[in-house]
Amino acid sequence: MSWKSEQSSEDIFKKRLLVTFLLFVFVFATFIGRVIDLSVFNRGKLLAEFAPQVVPSYDILRAERGEILDRSGVKLATNELTFELDINPNIIDSANLSKIRSILKRDLKFSNEELNKLLSAKSYVLVSTSVSKDTKEKIDALNLKDGVVFTKTYKRVYPYGEIISPLIGIVGAEGTGLTGLELSLDDYLKGRNGRSFRTYNFAEPDVLGAPTYVLNPVKGNNITLTIDINIQAKVYELVKKYVEEFHAKNGFAIVTDPESNEVLAMVTYPSFDPTNFNKIMQNLPTTFNYEPGSIMKPIVALAALEEGKLKIDDNFYCSGSIKVKDTVISCWKKHGEEHGLSDILVNSCDVAFAQIALRLQKDSLLKYFKLFGFGDKTQIELYGEERGIVPSPKNIGDVEVANMGFGQGVAVTQIQMVSALNAIVNGGKLYTPRLVKEIKSPDGNVVYSSEPILRRTIGSKTNLGLIKSAMVEVVEIGAPKAKIEGYKVMGKTGTAQKPNPGGGYSHTKLIYSFFGAIPYPDPRVSVIVSINETSIPQYSTTVSAPLFSEIGTFLVKYLRIEK
Repeated sequence: MSWKSEQSSEDIFKKRLLVTFLLFVFVFATFIGRVIDLSVFNRGKLLAEFAPQVVPSYDILRAERGEILDRSGVKLATNELTFELDINPNIIDSANLSKIRSILKRDLKFSNEELNKLLSAKSYVLVSTSVSKDTKEKIDALNLKDGVVFTKTYKRVYPYGEIISPLIGIVGAEGTGLTGLELSLDDYLKGRNGRSFRTYNFAEPDVLGAPTYVLNPVKGNNITLTIDINIQAKVYELVKKYVEEFHAKNGFAIVTDPESNEVLAMVTYPSFDPTNFNKIMQNLPTTFNYEPGSIMKPIVALAALEEGKLKIDDNFYCSGSIKVKDTVISCWKKHGEEHGLSDILVNSCDVAFAQIALRLQKDSLLKYFKLFGFGDKTQIELYGEERGIVPSPKNIGDVEVANMGFGQGVAVTQIQMVSALNAIVNGGKLYTPRLVKEIKSPDGNVVYSSEPILRRTIGSKTNLGLIKSAMVEVVEIGAPKAKIEGYKVMGKTGTAQKPNPGGGYSHTKLIYSFFGAIPYPDPRVSVIVSINETSIPQYSTTVSAPLFSEIGTFLVKYLRIEK
């Protein structure tokens, strides 16, 4: 082979290699160019071809919350239809945007600064979750094709406001229960949210696609309470009257059917407006621990009768005080000679009941406190219920036993106290208190129907009868301001000193309580009232007893109770 032929073959190879390289560069450059074209210049067109197959997001469809009703079907918590408003100022023309600005400023009270921020957004932005129907209609009248989206929401409405707000409670911005029954029954009330799935057009990201699939929301259950709103309103009115008249710190009350412990009214004052408040008031009848004072004496008396430590005709002498160990315990008054159970209950003698408690001793006294539910939650349908305070046996000596005999050194809640005293007047049956009467699904099916829950029976018929009879004399002789004309009433007063932070008890900070059941011997209704810390010290016979009488006078007429 000649040198020229070898050179020619090498040239041909080099030329082929160059052509191959150039072809590769061309293909690569074409590919890169196409990628740049698609990803930069024609990105929207490419993605739009895939958009119908993509469902990247959804809208929440708010479920309507169930209603809370009183025992007669009166609405205590209900809903008002409102709308969530989202807008995209970027695709609304300036003329209509100006009109929307005026509507939002007038109807929703937005400031200019807030509107400037909202209306300068480059994509959809939430304006409000509670736009009224009237405001929606004004914006709808602009006939905008895009840029405005309304979604149904519901505003919680409380027709009876502060009269019952500590008990009913409130919901938060997302419609979930925050306090009261709204919280404790939230799982029944909240329903199930739905979803609206949408297509997304990547070529026009500012425009919302039409819904492709809708999962409808399911309304929450409706709950009927044992509460009678007419009784609730009247008791609230009267408790408010007495708190303001005596310049007291607060007042609270419960009305029940003693035969089942159904709650007909549960009142706290001061209260709060559930739609406009700075402070949420607790439901005092279930959350406030206090030393009950003499209203505990029927419980101690029954314990002593049952244990054989007290006879109906036992005599006592009250010199005005009693010395236990090295401690002098004073009575509110020197009563002198006292004859039998009725005398010591009518006089509400602390000395006599200190002696009775010492006869019982620690173990027996604590046994009956436990039987009547003190120190345990009642299991009423409310979160945040307190259990009261019963001291540990190891911290109880004779002085503590004597004090507990007249309701000092032990703390209770009002719902515990009324439940225990109901057991005295109803023949010894301790029932769990109830607020919920019935729960119905949105289609009207009964999900739950409550029945009386008997926890235990306490005491003999004879001894219970003796206590009930003595409680009639308490009203007739000891607390005549608690009388209800034409009716025999069983009752008991309680004026309790509040503990000082540094020890001992205050002589000016007092809680005035009264329990009454109407009529004797088979009561149809019971009432417990408490007024906390009047500006000037009083007695329960002049504060809580007349308050009970006013409530009771209303109840016997309203409930048509026979004499």
